[in-house]
Amino acid sequence: MLTATLLLTSLVGPFAGLSAAAVAPAPAGESAEPAPILEIAAQAGAFNTLAAALQAAGLVDALSGEGPFTVFAPTDEAFAKLPDGTVESLLRPENREQLVSVLTYHVVPGRVEAVDALSAGRAATLQGDELAFRLEGGTLRVGESLVLNNDIAASNGVIHVIDSVLLPPAPEPPPRLGPGELMLLAIDRGVPLYNNGQRAACAAVYEMACRAVVDLGGDEVPESTRALLTAALAEALRSDDAGTRAWTLRLAMDESLATLAAAGSDDRRPRARAETASYQERVVFGFDDDSGRWPAVNDDVMGGISRGSCRLTQEGTALFLGALSLENNGGFSTIRSRSTDLGLAGWDGLVIRVRGDGRSYKLSALPSDRRGELHYWEQPFDTEPDEWMELRVAFDDLTHRVMGWQMDDGPLDPGTIRSLAFGISDKDTRPFALEVDWIKAYRGAAPLAAADSDGWDGGTR
Repeated sequence: MLTATLLLTSLVGPFAGLSAAAVAPAPAGESAEPAPILEIAAQAGAFNTLAAALQAAGLVDALSGEGPFTVFAPTDEAFAKLPDGTVESLLRPENREQLVSVLTYHVVPGRVEAVDALSAGRAATLQGDELAFRLEGGTLRVGESLVLNNDIAASNGVIHVIDSVLLPPAPEPPPRLGPGELMLLAIDRGVPLYNNGQRAACAAVYEMACRAVVDLGGDEVPESTRALLTAALAEALRSDDAGTRAWTLRLAMDESLATLAAAGSDDRRPRARAETASYQERVVFGFDDDSGRWPAVNDDVMGGISRGSCRLTQEGTALFLGALSLENNGGFSTIRSRSTDLGLAGWDGLVIRVRGDGRSYKLSALPSDRRGELHYWEQPFDTEPDEWMELRVAFDDLTHRVMGWQMDDGPLDPGTIRSLAFGISDKDTRPFALEVDWIKAYRGAAPLAAADSDGWDGGTR
C-alpha cells in the first residue's frame, strides 16, 4: 500500500493545488478551514457544466449538506466528450430523472480517499450501482475514467477530478415472456379494467396479448393455439360491443392456457396458475355512498319489536346493528338492498368481507326487495369477534325457502336475483353488529383454498 500511496500523492496535473486555491488565507496562527465541495468546484472555474447539471437536477442543496460525500467531478472538457446534444438533452426538465441517475452515480456516501478506494476496489454510489477502482500505470482510474487530481479536501467531503463522465450501467432488460406468461399478464391487467367498467380498455389489452402470442416464432405456440387465437381475434373485431370483444378473447386465452399447460410447452409458467386463470371477481356492492344504505325489514311485519338498521361509516363500510326481541313471537332483523338487476347471470357465487361479533348471521338472495317477499335463498355464516373475514358461497349452495320452509326444487338461477340481504335470528337479545366492507361476485375456480363443507371459504385478513 505504501507504493500506491506514493504514486497517488505524486499525481500532478491542471488541478494540482485546487484545494489551496479555493480556501481563503487564514489569519496568522490559525489553520485554513476547507470550503464545501460545491464552493471549491465553483472557484476552480472548470466545472461549469457540472454546476448547471446539479442545479437542473435539484441536487445543489443535497450536496451542500454536512455529508460527508465523495464526489468524482467531471470537468467541462469531460462533458464535452459526450456525443453532440447529450448534455442539452439531459438538462431538459422531462429528462430530470435520468440526469439525477447520472449525477448521483458520481457520488459515494462518506469520505473515500484514493488509497481507501484502491483498498476497497469498489464502492456503492448514491445512485445504487457500484464504481470500480484500479491503479493503471501509476494512475488511479474509476471505471474507464482517469483521475486527474485526487483527495481534494472539502469541509463536507472529498473531491476527485476525472476526465470523462461516468455513465450508470444500463438496466437489465426484462425477461422475455413465454406465450402463457403473456396471456396471464394480460388477464391480470385486464380483469380490473373490466370490473371497473373500462371494457374497451380490457378488450384492447387482451387483443394485444393475443396478437403477440400469435406472432411468436418457432414452436413455442402450438398451431392449434395459434389458430384458436387468430379466429378469436377475427370474431372480436366483428363485434361493436367492447364487453363481447373482451369475453371472446378471454375465453380463447383460457382455452389456450389449458392447452399449453397440458402440453407442457411453456415451462416458465406455473401450472397452478393455468388452473385458476379463468377466475374473475366483480364488485357488486361497495358502501362508500348512499346506494349502500340498505332499508331494514324487521319482525314488525309479524308483530315483533326487534330493532335493526343499516348505517354507513366514514371508512366506507356498512354497519348492520340493532337488537332482537323475542316478544310477540318476534326475533329477527334484516337489511336488504333495493331491488335492481344485479347482473349476476353467468356468475358462480358471492364473496363477502365482513367483521362481526361472534354471532351467526345469514346471507340471502331474493327476487325482489318487497317486505312481504316469500321466496329467498339463504346461507348462514358464523363470525369471529372483531375480526375481518372473507367468506365465499356458491349460488348452488344456497337453500331455497318459502315462508321459512325449505324447498327442494333445484338450484338458484343467479340471473333472477334482484336483492341481497343480511339477517340475524339467533334468539340472542343482546345488541348485535355486523360490518360489511364489500360484496363481490365471482366465477371460475377459486384461486385460494377450496370451500369448506358448508360452502364458505373462511379466509381472514
